[in-house]
Amino acid sequence: PDMYPGNCWAFKGSEGYLVIRLSMKIYPTAFTVEHIPKALLPSGNITSAPRNFSVYGLDDEYQEEGTLLGQYVYDQDGEPLQMFPVMV
Repeated sequence: PDMYPGNCWAFKGSEGYLVIRLSMKIYPTAFTVEHIPKALLPSGNITSAPRNFSVYGLDDEYQEEGTLLGQYVYDQDGEPLQMFPVMV
């Protein structure tokens, strides 16, 4: 709801997984990732921001392999809110 440090959903370690279950099947055209801007952090360091990430489409949350929709890189020197088009 806001951009204050600590109001986020952080992953422990250097890797993580997230599954979002929707109420109906969709065909996404893009994804967005937002991270707090460097200017709002006392250290000016956002190494906790995602860097390399992949997005997969699944038929259900128990599916082990999905359809790769794209592999992306979050630009830590770019805008806090970044959009990534589906590559498939």
